[in-house]
Amino acid sequence: MPDYTVNPYDVLFFRGNKSFHFGAWRTEGVFPPYPSTFQGFVRSKLLDDYNYIDANGFLINSDEAKKLIGDDKIITIEIIGPYLIDTESEAVYFKTPSDLFRTAPQCDICYSAFPLKDEKFQSDNGFELLCPNIPDGKLDNLYPAEFISLTEICDYRLSLSGIKISEKELCLTEDRVGITLDTDRLNNQNRAVQDKRFYVTPYNRMGDAIGFYFNVNKPLADGALKLGSESHFVHVNGLIVDNLIEQRLKPSRNELVADIIKTRTFRLILLQHGVFEYGWIPFKQKEGNRFEAADLTLELLFAFTQPPLPISGYSFVQNSAKKQQGISLKALKSVVPAGAVYMFRISDEVPDGVVRAFVDKYDNRKIENLPHSRMGFNHVILGNGYKL
Repeated sequence: MPDYTVNPYDVLFFRGNKSFHFGAWRTEGVFPPYPSTFQGFVRSKLLDDYNYIDANGFLINSDEAKKLIGDDKIITIEIIGPYLIDTESEAVYFKTPSDLFRTAPQCDICYSAFPLKDEKFQSDNGFELLCPNIPDGKLDNLYPAEFISLTEICDYRLSLSGIKISEKELCLTEDRVGITLDTDRLNNQNRAVQDKRFYVTPYNRMGDAIGFYFNVNKPLADGALKLGSESHFVHVNGLIVDNLIEQRLKPSRNELVADIIKTRTFRLILLQHGVFEYGWIPFKQKEGNRFEAADLTLELLFAFTQPPLPISGYSFVQNSAKKQQGISLKALKSVVPAGAVYMFRISDEVPDGVVRAFVDKYDNRKIENLPHSRMGFNHVILGNGYKL
């Protein structure tokens, strides 16, 4: 699967689910964009490359276009990303895992709050969890940098302490002032502005060499296309190397397998937001805090995550007055934010080969839940744990 970068010429803004109206004076954007937003850009680029869009922006040869990119129900492409990338150094950046805390305020050295001993408490999920190694003091001063590089995450997944996460200035926000039109006072197509209806929108200006990284199973041509709610132009470029993330993670996989076999514990880390079949848990529940995945019975020890994020979207079906009643909004879904960390223990004695097969299935892979996993959701890696 080839790798690509998207390089913006100007600021970008990606809409969230919050309305610009209802008395709010400040809009909220989403950055980086959700996979559900970015996949639309990738599919549009494919249509443009294959000349399935005419000069007026209308779709031609719809049957062939459907074979190429799918429709509302079926997505025929497989995407990894989007993630931030420094195009000069080819350093890819992810949301920092939620189990990391600074060892001291303003210190770059972090540690994982993986439970240190088999000390349990009753959770509100109806089953017991282990007490994590949460630091003392005000946690707001101990959260690490927002983004972690691929090099740093390679170190993080093999260690639980002494992890250096440096500060990074990948993107800045620029507030823009907007106005709201008064549709009740529109006259002969002259625009009227609502009284005292200004709002502030934070646009994203990425660093000089910062863009988006993604991987897709269909080749794209280099070229420009519009991206984001303001339709600003970006440029798509192919990378010389393919599967960059896998190339960096693969050398440490044997060591990771050996650690998991030794400790019988591991961490599952979300690189991208998760839309799981079973709610906020990535695996099917067996009973209590026991879950099953790839011939293993897993005991959930603890999970670090942020509040769920709402995602939604519109149908791809062309809107018209006649079709309006048959077109519905896509269902609003709650997703587990990127950076969530699940800590598991392997419950039963199993051969080493079963553990190896589990790692091969889930390390730098996506937990399948169609169509969302094909958009880029549910991308996970594995990390080591303690022997309890």
